[in-house]
Amino acid sequence: MIDWSAAEIARRIAAKSISAQDVCQAFVTRCQAVNPQLNAFTWQRFEQALSEATSIDERLARGETLGPLAGVPITVKDCFYFAGSTASIGLSTLQHEVSTETGPLVQRLQRAGAIVLGKTNVPQLMAMHECDNPVYGRTNNPWNLARTCGGSSGGEAAIIAARGSALGLANDLGGSIRLPAHFCGIAGLMPTARRLPNAGTQSNFRGFEGMRSSVGPLGRQVADLDLAMRVLADYSDDQALPEIVPWPWRDYRAVDIGKLRIGLWLDDGYLSPSPALQRATRAAADSLANAGATIEELHFPRGEEILDLYIGLIEADGCADLRRIAASSQLDWRISRMLTVGGLSRVSRAAVVGTLKMLGQGYLSRLIQAARPRSADEYWQLVRQRDALRQEFRSLLENKQLDTVISPPHALPAPQHTKAIDLMSAASYAFLPNLLGWPAGVTPVTSVAATEQNARKLSRDRVLQQAMAVDAESAGLPVGVQVIAPAWREDVVLAVMNALEQVSPKLRAVI
Repeated sequence: MIDWSAAEIARRIAAKSISAQDVCQAFVTRCQAVNPQLNAFTWQRFEQALSEATSIDERLARGETLGPLAGVPITVKDCFYFAGSTASIGLSTLQHEVSTETGPLVQRLQRAGAIVLGKTNVPQLMAMHECDNPVYGRTNNPWNLARTCGGSSGGEAAIIAARGSALGLANDLGGSIRLPAHFCGIAGLMPTARRLPNAGTQSNFRGFEGMRSSVGPLGRQVADLDLAMRVLADYSDDQALPEIVPWPWRDYRAVDIGKLRIGLWLDDGYLSPSPALQRATRAAADSLANAGATIEELHFPRGEEILDLYIGLIEADGCADLRRIAASSQLDWRISRMLTVGGLSRVSRAAVVGTLKMLGQGYLSRLIQAARPRSADEYWQLVRQRDALRQEFRSLLENKQLDTVISPPHALPAPQHTKAIDLMSAASYAFLPNLLGWPAGVTPVTSVAATEQNARKLSRDRVLQQAMAVDAESAGLPVGVQVIAPAWREDVVLAVMNALEQVSPKLRAVI
């Protein structure tokens, strides 16, 4: 039963063909078996979960009508407040601050009957694409323990891919749902910005409005993501906050794939995707064309600008607030490096950037230049550039009459541990939807073939060397495809993901 989708678990429990107690025990047993290898959890509540499962069975026996997630075992990302647990985001100064209340979105899931097994690991400050911190340590990828599960929702993706949880609650400000989904071979959805509240979470980029973090689900199937969103986007509990636009949730099953016009964005013109990523995205386009969709290649070679704009916005304060949040905590070496780069003086930055360029390190020099502190005037200019990018991409789709776009979620499969810090340049595909504020999802479609491991040319550039090392010995790792649609059209995103899910091989983590 650990192989069942969340939707199937909910159906079987509601029909009383299986008990919530048996389901919960199966998932608890699985978590206990795989977590020593994965290190996915930051907090477990297995005894309470089993007690809640017993209560659900008793209520069903009395003929009560329960919520749509009744008995479904789920996990939540470490940053979400849950009464009796901490939300340390990998900071030693927060690891003993116990939450007294549970956040509104976790409450919605619980009221719908979901059983929370525990909370899962994140990178320190939720500021990396790999999952490691000095408080809880490193989380491993269930496909290959030497590879990262991604970040910042890495613990969620790892335990779901390992079949220790049926559904997960996470958030995304720069690929944090979608990249772990890609690296771990599961499905993830980042909804439209402002669809769901960020209340009830430990914040890392406090006061930042250049982009908005978006809360969303991770799961093994598209139907699970839709089921979770129907609960999360239900504003009838009077917890719709002023920051939220309560836009109606649409049924993805009503979307006719055969009537869609889909853009194929294969390469951002900056760091070319690995052969497996290119093959996966082209194969996805072919599958959608076979289903009747119209496919048009989309030329949008803006990877450098996307990266500059994303890094420029998110580090416009020179990492000053991250430095305040992390004060007195033991720092992960990668976070320490990021904070140091953010705090470089103009003279020091110019010297570092110039030296890197002389040494042929074009990718890192660009990142360090983009990560400089900005004045208020410079920040406002970045916001105007963001708005211009939004208008340009919107106009591009309107002029071509495109309903949605598919792309690689990242230029690479899951990197080895410690390599992701140098590979931010590979994530511009994921950064674009964050800059747009549009919904985007990732679904697994294939795995890396043995013949796709050694296609990159030798280079002096450290980033390209790291990319070559990631591709090497990557055979068998999962590969996902990203689906992007205009604001509030999560139904289109999920419909395309579902169409791909139906024709793709069922990937199963090896752990």
